[in-house]
Amino acid sequence: MKAVDFEYDGQFLSDYGFIICDFDGSTGANTVEIGFKITFNKTPIFHGKRHVLVNTVYDDCISATFDICKDPEIYDDLEITNDEFRDLARWLNRRTFLKLCIFDTDEDYDSVYFNAGFNIEKIKIGEKICGLRLSMETDSPFAYGKEIVHNITLTNASDSYILKDMSDDVGFIYPSVTINCKSSGTLTLSNSATSINTVIKSCSNNETITLDGNTLNITTNKSSHKIYDDFNYEFFMIGNTINERKNIISASIPCELEVRYSPIIKDLP
Repeated sequence: MKAVDFEYDGQFLSDYGFIICDFDGSTGANTVEIGFKITFNKTPIFHGKRHVLVNTVYDDCISATFDICKDPEIYDDLEITNDEFRDLARWLNRRTFLKLCIFDTDEDYDSVYFNAGFNIEKIKIGEKICGLRLSMETDSPFAYGKEIVHNITLTNASDSYILKDMSDDVGFIYPSVTINCKSSGTLTLSNSATSINTVIKSCSNNETITLDGNTLNITTNKSSHKIYDDFNYEFFMIGNTINERKNIISASIPCELEVRYSPIIKDLP
């Protein structure tokens, strides 16, 4: 892949008249640290003749280093001025993780994104700044796919909806769920792929309840509903196994659901 541009927090590198480049060699190759390396923690048994798996963990997040410079098709003078450097540093070097999409000439990677932050170094020839080296850090061992939204209507307890979890990682994730209750009572939200029921008591007709999968927080538009007392604190999950992606979702009372999640992607740009 030959990366030429990226989008960060809604702005493009090309908006600044810059491109991705390589100052280190003729191959154009850069190293990407693959964050989804798994550490297998084991304990010995039978005097070390066998080691039993205790747990597994993703120890690292994705990181990468690459260079940028002025686009020679736009500029005759490729020296980066102090003002241009300050504009780029203000855009890229912030104290938070923001959405990053990388684009190339061969494939469309706008559907793959990272939550990333940057540190910046100047690349100089003599006293002139000719490029910048960006060290990218992310918040996850994975990239993410474009957000998938499922709008679900369940009119009675016998209704169900099939959702396929498209993540590359086998296991479970917390989506964000907006629930519009169409009846009063106790809401039990179930998923065949998990052994967990999400239970919220004392729901009222037309109440809107939101489960935030990123912060694991629950809110309601009914100020009179003491939802923290009526919630069993089992947040709704979706998932997949090596042989099955299907999640069969059902609810105990009529409701409309909006389920949003970004699938885990292990095919990195």
